[in-house]
Amino acid sequence: MRIAIIGAGLNGLACAIMLKRFGLECTVFERGQGPRDSGTGIYVWPQAMQVLRFVLKNRDFLGRGQAIEFLDTHDKQGRLIHSQPVRPEGLGIPAPAMMFLRTELFRLLAASLEERDIRYGMGCERLEDLGDQVQVTFSNGQVEGFDLVIGADGVSSTVRSFVDPGMIPYDTGLVASRGVVAFRSPLLHSDRCQIFTSTHSRVVTYPLNEATSLRYWFAAYQHRNQPLLDRAGLLELFAALPEELLRMIGATEEKEILTHKLKALTGEGHWFRGRVVMLGDSIHAMLPTLGYGLTLGLENGFMLAQALVGHCDKSLESALKRYELRAAQRSRDMLKVMRDMTDLYYFEREGEVSKARLTPIVQRFHHLAQSTVF
Repeated sequence: MRIAIIGAGLNGLACAIMLKRFGLECTVFERGQGPRDSGTGIYVWPQAMQVLRFVLKNRDFLGRGQAIEFLDTHDKQGRLIHSQPVRPEGLGIPAPAMMFLRTELFRLLAASLEERDIRYGMGCERLEDLGDQVQVTFSNGQVEGFDLVIGADGVSSTVRSFVDPGMIPYDTGLVASRGVVAFRSPLLHSDRCQIFTSTHSRVVTYPLNEATSLRYWFAAYQHRNQPLLDRAGLLELFAALPEELLRMIGATEEKEILTHKLKALTGEGHWFRGRVVMLGDSIHAMLPTLGYGLTLGLENGFMLAQALVGHCDKSLESALKRYELRAAQRSRDMLKVMRDMTDLYYFEREGEVSKARLTPIVQRFHHLAQSTVF
């Protein structure tokens, strides 16, 4: 079976390695002229760490990130509201959560593939269903046929426009700025994500490397169709938060701060059409409220690989249908948890973020963790 994966981001690369581990050959096609090894930080929940352990073959990659054991929520004065263990008792989760530099994780995945497995300068422009094959027209003018096409090309996916043209990303009303900086403070700990809430906004920070004091942060707020804030604007918006957070943001070079409006998808609609199927942000782009986006995409990839190697019917459709049945409902359930958490943080009146409000949402999240792929 000849398989094309559209998009050489983290999910596209991981999916390619998974398929190869299961004995299926594939090629990744990327619109850009080179590796997408830029960005800030990426959070990986224990559910996905187990997928990465399978993908990367050994435990060496654990030394390339920073373990996260708690998610702590604070009020604007820095007082602790709620502390959530990443590995709660009773679930038997055999992996930590980890925070990685996105470039570090990208290179780990890319190193597990052969150079010929990734073809750059080849964005997907058009898909045509020929019955027993899918014909892909690429941005460099080449036209090739495949037995299966997997869309891992993110929230702006061209594959999605073929599978289900009615699925359009929606504006969440939020914008996020992200940065990485060497910064140390007694307020900020090395084993946890810390969330500092403000009025319809928040600042979140994770350690990336305790030895070098490298730290990732993002600041999210309602954009209200106004110009996006620069570093000075962020410092003004979050002036009521603890001084250490303002110094952290202020220590980040302006050119190193990435800012964009946040779009999302509902995960509804069709996940495949004919011999074309989607995973990750291309079908269920979510807000980074709990940093579960990459984890859900890695779960999708593992479920898809299982469906492809396990089907015995002559038709590929039954395998893709099985994948959709398993992955879509779980993704939609997770998206609902994230939306409820997002509404609480960004759209309810000030003071609503409390242990009483957070606990039932977190419990639903942990319940979903019981049904992961590992």
